[in-house]
Amino acid sequence: MASTSTQWILELVDKITAPLRKVTEAAGQASSVVDDVDESVNGLGNASETAAGKLEKLGKGMFFLNQVKEGVDNIRGAFNDAIEPGIRFETAVAEMSGITNMAGKELDVLADKARVTAKTFGTDAADAMGVYKDLLSKITPELKKAPDALEIMSNNVMTLSKTMQNDVPGASAAMSTAMNQYQVSLDDPMKAAQTMTEYMNIMAAGTVEGSAEIKEVAEALKQTGSVAKTFGVDFAETNSAIQLLDKAGKKGSEGGIALRNTILKMQAPTADAVRQLKAAGISIDTMQDQSLSLTDRLRALTPVMHNATIMSALFGGENLASAMALIDGADQMDAWTEAIQGSTSATDMAAKQMDTYAEKQKRMQAFIDDLKISFFEFVEPIAPVIEIVGIFIGTLVTLGTVAWSIGQIMTLVSLKSSIAWIAGMVKMATATVINCRVISMAIKSIPVVGWIIAIITAVTALVAFLWNKFAEVRAFFYGLGNFLKVFFLEGWRFIFNVVRAIIDVINPANWFDDDFHFSDVWDRLAGQALEGGKKVGSAFSDGWKAGMENWEKSHPKEKEEEKEKEFKIAPNAPINRISGTNNGSGSFTGGQLAKGPGGSGSGNVRNITMNVTMNSNFHVAGGNDIKKISDRVKQEILAVMTDAVPAAG
Repeated sequence: MASTSTQWILELVDKITAPLRKVTEAAGQASSVVDDVDESVNGLGNASETAAGKLEKLGKGMFFLNQVKEGVDNIRGAFNDAIEPGIRFETAVAEMSGITNMAGKELDVLADKARVTAKTFGTDAADAMGVYKDLLSKITPELKKAPDALEIMSNNVMTLSKTMQNDVPGASAAMSTAMNQYQVSLDDPMKAAQTMTEYMNIMAAGTVEGSAEIKEVAEALKQTGSVAKTFGVDFAETNSAIQLLDKAGKKGSEGGIALRNTILKMQAPTADAVRQLKAAGISIDTMQDQSLSLTDRLRALTPVMHNATIMSALFGGENLASAMALIDGADQMDAWTEAIQGSTSATDMAAKQMDTYAEKQKRMQAFIDDLKISFFEFVEPIAPVIEIVGIFIGTLVTLGTVAWSIGQIMTLVSLKSSIAWIAGMVKMATATVINCRVISMAIKSIPVVGWIIAIITAVTALVAFLWNKFAEVRAFFYGLGNFLKVFFLEGWRFIFNVVRAIIDVINPANWFDDDFHFSDVWDRLAGQALEGGKKVGSAFSDGWKAGMENWEKSHPKEKEEEKEKEFKIAPNAPINRISGTNNGSGSFTGGQLAKGPGGSGSGNVRNITMNVTMNSNFHVAGGNDIKKISDRVKQEILAVMTDAVPAAG
């Protein structure tokens, strides 16, 4: 007779523990949210104080960097000021070379003389060089073969300019006009230079005796100089006649035209005029005798001076007034001619002018400018480099100011207290569903500065999110930071190398060292600059690699598998823990394998599976106190667990 055995397996499925565990954890998190929010809000005051300190530090740093930039600009301005006279003088010398085709030693001799002239008369060396250029271009380029004579002529111009309120171009034009109109021979340059000195003193003395200024005399000479020279009127007497006509109202070129016409009419009278003059007993030969002075020739017409018919026939109506003024002022002209001949008026007037404090200061400045010209000649090969370095340093400091400011702002907004506060705010927002009253009170306690920092830190939070979320973002910032660091470091290193090269060049000890070569200095500087450039060029890519490595270190591959915890109760064994469901555990009965709950058996063993579902409902009351709620939830969990264990046993 077949026997049948029945095995009963009681399987208790725990559907309580996991949900209650989650409830417990949520309650604990709710309690911690409140604590974190309180701590964050309380720390907001400290964050505000720290932010204020950072802002103060930012202001001081900006002021310091601005002072550095101003210092660099001042140094650069001082250097440009130091080489400015040299630049102007070099330009003037180049213009001289272009006009006269002078070069080499010949040009250097005149350049040196121009510098001496500038120091002697307290003028700019470029202006002195301009005088040399004008004399060569307006008188004759052949004067370049007689630099000593040219120097005397240049000094004459500068001396005359002192009587003309330092009008160097006007003095140069007056001297050139006098020399050209009176066709002074240049076969003997030194004699021509002496003649110019005489003319200079005569013109200056004429301004003392008469009323016409040197510029007006020069304008008159342009109209009458060559005619007066042709018909035997010397330079002194011509100046006296110009001064006399100026007093009569014929100024400048108008006076020159009047004098020219008067001389021409006397030398070439019309036939009608000759007839009337002879009828009046006037000697035509005396009137035209070029061996006589102009005043003696004019005096020959004194008997008919008031005869309008004869005077009009001789000089014409347009020149009648001027001619009568010259005849009537012949004695005055003689007196002035005697006074201005052989005088040293220009030299004396210039000496008095140059004895003033202002002129002494000008000569001192000219001496300083001459030193600056020497300095420019010395540093000219490297002047462009120094200028570029100055611009580079200014740009570097400006970029440094921007970078430093950004760094300070990033430091300001990345304060740990600020981040903690933002985190607390996020948690507090989450806790709104639990306790909106607590959040409302916290928001009301935030000062205005808190919202300002909140906006700033929100931006920082976004950057931090991108930093932690995307490897390329972190690599980019690493690359940018490394590029700025290398750029500034190599920039300052290049400046140091330039300064070192300049010191090596200007060090007199190296000039007499046979092993020292200027080319080695430039080669060394070029090599250092090239090496620095390579480092700057690769700085971003190196920083990018470092950023990617940092990302890999901070984000290792984590493989964590969540294990389901089951409540297992073995047959014929006491229940001593809650661990989840039984995944097929069983026992041997009658030599056969008995499968666990949910499986099928064989032979004469029959498995019966019973599922017992236990529902436990409870209510939690705690009002608005989060801590009371969480404690109440924990008590309920313990109560349920206490009930579950005996039931399983």
